[in-house]
Amino acid sequence: MSMQSTLEDLKVLTRYTDNDPVILQSVVSETSAWKEEMTQAFYDTLYGHSSTNAVFRDGERPAREDTLRNWYDIVTGGRIDDQFWQWQWFVGLIHIPRGITNPFMLGMMSCVQQLFRSKCYETFEPGKAEEIFGAFKRVTDIIAGLIAEGYFQSYVQAMERMSGQSRTLIDRMVYLEVEEMIAEFRQRS
Repeated sequence: MSMQSTLEDLKVLTRYTDNDPVILQSVVSETSAWKEEMTQAFYDTLYGHSSTNAVFRDGERPAREDTLRNWYDIVTGGRIDDQFWQWQWFVGLIHIPRGITNPFMLGMMSCVQQLFRSKCYETFEPGKAEEIFGAFKRVTDIIAGLIAEGYFQSYVQAMERMSGQSRTLIDRMVYLEVEEMIAEFRQRS
């Protein structure tokens, strides 16, 4: 599956509209004030958990924080374009050698979404808060989907390149093995 087809599916399934970035851009003066709190909460969580702390190198936190700040500025500024979506797909590839698994990424995206939602309800009246959070959630759900699928597709492509096996053959071998695994699971249940 390509990045573009994944993106199109995610837009439909999340009910994303081109108005979502507009909504985010309309309140950027308020939401940009939350950037440091988001950044600190994000990295305090990651560095505070032994499994996620293990993926970091000594002294890299300031650079990682800058990357998150940049990402947050783009998202809350509504600067969502094809290049941005492509970058999110690429993040999946970058996560592989760092040992950043999809559960780590999804867990942290949930943390960001929850904090953003809380800040929305502290700052805006409920209807407006829900509209802003809805836009943010749809955008960040697409981001999470692109990162996860980018991770998976890059992982399989790397296996394909290393082994010299075609994607069709790899898919067929995996499907056969999965059928066996399902049968084994059903026997145990």
